[in-house]
Amino acid sequence: MKYPTKPFMPSYEGDCLDPNSVFFDDENVTFVGRPFPLEEAEMHLNRIKSWGFNTIRYLVTWEAIEHAGPEKYDHEFVKYTIEVLKIIHKVGGLYVFMECHQDVWSRYSGGSGAPLWTFYAAGLEPANFSATEAAILQNDPRFDRAYDQECYPKMLWTTNYKRLAALTMFTLFFAGNTYFPHLRINGQNIQTFLQKHHMRALGHLWYNVVHSLPEMVKDGTLLGFESLNEPNCGLVGHSHMGRHPANQHLRLDTTPTVYQCFRLGMGLPVEVDVYKITVSGPQKDGSRLVDPKGKRAWLSAEEQQKYDTKYGWRRSGWKNGECIFAGLKIWKWNKFADWDKINQMPLDKRLEFSYQECLLRMPNYFNQVSPKISFNVKDERLPECIDMHFFINHFFVEYYKRFKKIIRSISPNVFMLMEPPTLEPPPDLKNDDRGIVDEKTIYCPHYYDGLSLLMKTWNDKYNVDTLGIMRGRYLNPVLGLVVGERAIRNCIKKQFCEIANECRENLGNIPVLMSETGMPFDMDGKRAYEDGRYTSQTAAIDALANALEGLRMHHTYWCYTSTNCHKWGDRWNNEDFSFWSPEDRDLAFDDDDTESASPSRRSSVTPSLRAIRALKETTGSLSIIKTRLNYHKKRLMPQLFKKQFCGDEEDFDDDVESTLENSTLISVSSDNLRYKHMKNCYPSPDGLRAPSAVLRPFLITSMGVVKDTEFDIKSSRFALTLTIKDRLDDETLEKCPTVIFVPKWHYPYLNYNDIYLTSGHVKYNERLEYLEWYHFDADDGAHSCSNSSSTARTSSDDETIIIKNNSGKYEDITQKDEALLGDICTIT
Repeated sequence: MKYPTKPFMPSYEGDCLDPNSVFFDDENVTFVGRPFPLEEAEMHLNRIKSWGFNTIRYLVTWEAIEHAGPEKYDHEFVKYTIEVLKIIHKVGGLYVFMECHQDVWSRYSGGSGAPLWTFYAAGLEPANFSATEAAILQNDPRFDRAYDQECYPKMLWTTNYKRLAALTMFTLFFAGNTYFPHLRINGQNIQTFLQKHHMRALGHLWYNVVHSLPEMVKDGTLLGFESLNEPNCGLVGHSHMGRHPANQHLRLDTTPTVYQCFRLGMGLPVEVDVYKITVSGPQKDGSRLVDPKGKRAWLSAEEQQKYDTKYGWRRSGWKNGECIFAGLKIWKWNKFADWDKINQMPLDKRLEFSYQECLLRMPNYFNQVSPKISFNVKDERLPECIDMHFFINHFFVEYYKRFKKIIRSISPNVFMLMEPPTLEPPPDLKNDDRGIVDEKTIYCPHYYDGLSLLMKTWNDKYNVDTLGIMRGRYLNPVLGLVVGERAIRNCIKKQFCEIANECRENLGNIPVLMSETGMPFDMDGKRAYEDGRYTSQTAAIDALANALEGLRMHHTYWCYTSTNCHKWGDRWNNEDFSFWSPEDRDLAFDDDDTESASPSRRSSVTPSLRAIRALKETTGSLSIIKTRLNYHKKRLMPQLFKKQFCGDEEDFDDDVESTLENSTLISVSSDNLRYKHMKNCYPSPDGLRAPSAVLRPFLITSMGVVKDTEFDIKSSRFALTLTIKDRLDDETLEKCPTVIFVPKWHYPYLNYNDIYLTSGHVKYNERLEYLEWYHFDADDGAHSCSNSSSTARTSSDDETIIIKNNSGKYEDITQKDEALLGDICTIT
C-alpha cells in the first residue's frame, strides 16, 4: 500500500534529484491494485486464512485517496477498496480494521503517507530535499542500484524523522496552532488546514465503505478504524536544537542537529557528524561536509506563487524562500547578507558565513513554557517544560478526538483503535471525564526488536532491552544488555508485559492489540535466499510469538506483501518483512540432508531455481507463478477416534473440495516430503517463510478465562489452562466449546495419543483445523478424560489441555508408511 501501482513506483524507482522525474508526478498516480489485484485477492486472503489468522489490518494512505490535490479524491481507489473488502467478507472467517498509514510523513520525505501537495502547503520544495538532506531517499542516484541495491544502508529511512522535512511537517500537523499561529492558508492555520484535509479524506473513504458494506458493519466483520500510524512529535519537546537529544538513540550516517538542519535547508554548507550502529549504541564515525550549493528546502517566491495559483491558496505568514523557524527568530543570519552573492562564493567563504554569520538564538524554544506561546490548556496545569508526555496527553489527544469524531459520526458503534507514538506510554485518560476512551476503544502499540532490526540478524547469545533503552532507563545502552536465549525471550515478554500494564494504568481495562510487530527475513546477509533455510527467522519470530501468546495479547504482524522478491524485499526502503514471497514457492532442494555441509554446499537451492529467478528479474515480470499441483486429499485417521469428527467425508462440501483442488495454494505431497521442510527450516511449499514459527496452535474462543498458554516449537507441545466460570450447565457448555486452531503443519497425524485433557472431550474440524474442546463428559462413547458428573458447576474450575505431537511429522513418514496409514491430513 505504500507505493503506487501506476506508474510502478517502489522506493528505489525514479530520481529524487530530477524535478522532471515521473517520481514527482503525484497527481497522475494510482494505488488501485494495492494490496493486490482484485483477481488475485481471494487467493491471497485464503492463503492468510489457511495460516490460522483471522484479522486483517488493512492499510490505506492519505496519498492514495487525495493525491491529485486538496479535496480531489481518487474515486476509483475508493471503489477498489470497497471491492477488496467485499472479497474479504466473501472469503469469510476474517475480521478487518482500516488503518491510515504513514512513515516519516510521505514518500517524498523517504517514507509513505501524505500527498506531495502537503509539502507545498507548508512552504517546502521536495525536489531539493536530497541536496539539503532535508530527507534522504532510496532513489537518490548516490545509491547506485545498478550494481548494489544494498548500498542503501539498513534502516536509513528512519533517520528522516530527525531531518528537516519530517520535523517540519509533524510540528505543523500536530502543533501548528501553538507554535506557528501566523501561518495561514485560506484563512485557516496550517495545522487546521492539514488536519482538516487529512480527516476529510479518511472520512470520505470511510463513509463510502460503511454505506456500501452495511452488512460488514452489522455482523462485526468490519471492526473499525485505527488512528494515524506511528505519529511523531516533530520538534515538540526538543530540549536543545544545537545538540542531539539524549533520547535520539537511532543515529546513522549523517546525523545533523536541528540547527544544522535549519542551515542546510537554507542552502548553507555544514560539517555534519556521521554515526554508525553498534551493540553498545550509536558511535560517532567521523564527519562529512554536506553542501547544498545554494539549493533551499523552501519554496522560492516564483514556486510559491505557482502552487498557490494551482491549488487556489491564499496564504499569509511565510517569507518567500525563507526558513519558517527563522521567522520565529529561533535562529538568524546577518541581516545585511546578500543571498545571491553568498551562493556565488567559494566553499570556504560559504562555510565561514554558515558558522560565523548565523546564530541559534532560542535553542529550547520547543521545550519551554512561555507566555508568548499559547498551549490552550484549560483543565490542567502546564508542566515546567514541554516534553513527550505533554505532546501525547495534549497534542496527540486533541488529534485523536477529532479523528474519533469523524469515524463515529459515520458509524457510531465501531471500534476505535488508538495508536500513540511508538514505544511511548499511552495518554493518561483512565479517569478523564471527556469520554475519549470508551468500551469500544482498543489500544494499539507497536514493537520491534531494535537490535534485530538494525543488525538484520537474530542473536541468541545476547540482545538488549529495547523498551528500556528507548525510555532512558539506562545511562548507557550497553547496560541494557541481556545474555542468553532464555533471558532474551523473557526480556521480550517483560517488555510486552510493561506495555500491557501501561494500558491498564493509563487507559483502563480495555483490550490491547499489538497492531504491528515482526522480524526481517533478509537476515544474515540474505543467506536464506541461497540455502533456503530460515533458521534465524524461525527463532526470532518464535521469540516474538511466545511473548505475545504468553500475555494473551492480540496482534497483527507486519506484513504480507504480494509483490515481495528476494532482491528488493517488500520493495520499500530495503525492508523485507513479508511472511510470504512468490519466490519461495514450490522450491526444489538438494536431497543431501547433511547438517554440516561444506561451504561449497551451502547453496542448496537447485540451479534451475536460480535460473528461473534470473529470468524473472531479466524480463521484469512481477506476476506470481501459479502452479497447479494435484491436491492430495488425505484424511485424519478417524478409526483412532471414538467419535466422528466434524467435517468428515459426508459433510465436506463438493464445491469447497473443487475450489481447493484448483487453488493456487501449493500442497505438501509425497514428492516433496523428502526435503524435510520442518527440520531444515525451509519455506512451506506454498512460499510461507519460517512456517514452523508462523503456523502455531492458538486459542480462538472460549467460555473460560485464560490462565496460561504456551507453545513449544521444538517439541510441538501446546498447553492451555482455563478457568471455567461457575454456574455454567452442560447445555451451555455443549453449545459453546473452547475452540483451538491446531495447524496440520505441526500435527499432520493428529489423534488422541497427542491430546491430554483434565476433563471433557474433543471433536476435530479437519477442514478448518479447529479442535473443539467440550467441557463436559460425553455420554455416547466419545473420548473423554473427565470423572466429574454432568451437573451445573458450583465453583470455578481450572481445566487444562495439552496437545503434543507424538504421532510424527510429515517428513518422518515414509511413502511405505503413508500407504499403510491410508488417508492422512494435508497441509498447505
